[in-house]
Amino acid sequence: MEWSISKLSALRQCHRKFYFAYELSDFHFTHPVRRKAFELAQSKNLKMWQGTLIDNFFSKTIIPLYKDKKNPDFKALADELVEIAKRQFTFSEQHLYRDKSVTKTKAGDAFQILDIHECGVPYIEGDVLNIYSTVKEIILQVPQYPSPEEGKTLHEYLVSSNYLQTDIKYWSYEFEGIKLNPQIDLVRHKNKAIHIIDWKVSDSNTSDYSKQLYLAGIVAFHNIKKSNLEKQWALPKLEDFSLFEINLMNGNKRQHPFTKESAAGALDYVYQFKDEQEQLSGNKKWDELNIEDYITTDKRETCMFCKFKPLCIHLIKNNFKYDENEYYKLVSHQQLV
Repeated sequence: MEWSISKLSALRQCHRKFYFAYELSDFHFTHPVRRKAFELAQSKNLKMWQGTLIDNFFSKTIIPLYKDKKNPDFKALADELVEIAKRQFTFSEQHLYRDKSVTKTKAGDAFQILDIHECGVPYIEGDVLNIYSTVKEIILQVPQYPSPEEGKTLHEYLVSSNYLQTDIKYWSYEFEGIKLNPQIDLVRHKNKAIHIIDWKVSDSNTSDYSKQLYLAGIVAFHNIKKSNLEKQWALPKLEDFSLFEINLMNGNKRQHPFTKESAAGALDYVYQFKDEQEQLSGNKKWDELNIEDYITTDKRETCMFCKFKPLCIHLIKNNFKYDENEYYKLVSHQQLV
């Protein structure tokens, strides 16, 4: 059973949301309802889109420059990100994600699905223009942000690294029948010190991302230990690792203590929901599952902001049978409650 914090969060919020996101969703066009669940899972509101633009660009474009010991031209990079944002907006506006001949790989960095286009969420042009100006401004500010090393800017911190590993998705760790496979934004090596960095793109300073970082730390610790063992290098110790979240929206940084106790607490948190998922899904294939077994939440605010709301309402109204034409009629008439 594979787990992540986002998967756990969906299960806690609403079983029906979990079903759409992790049982039904599929990028193939073979089954229209599965494809629609995939498109909604991929969709973002404007605020989420802004954060994703910054996060992805930082991890996939800027950090690799530091890794290759190149000096980033942040003015040129800021302009490049704005152009990517414009391409994504056009891609979404033209509903190119509905074209069977256009894959995510083929679309490249232009691929995007925005709820303003998929679900008809109202917006004004100024909202989009503000995103373009905001992402540009943030990329220009990032080099001067404070870093985990006191007295160093983020630029100086990255330049002085021995080795950087970015956007790690292939590391995993098995625990009591659960496979942990978190995405790790950055692992920074400097002498014996190993920093696990989680980039944040939220305006809020109160959100708790500690468990996500603890799981990333656990997976990083075991994978680096395994790698060093194979290379016959000195094995890392728990105290060599430090966990940091850095908010790319405002430069705020926060360290989380990485101890045996904090790691055990994070693993217990994941394990306590193992039985709940097994009871719901087991090892069944998607077409062996019954959507009605996945109960909807009774919290109106959770339902109100759920990206699967239009599909959920359509299926309830249509006796749990998906009709694409009727679905789009529902969306176009904004019959969402």
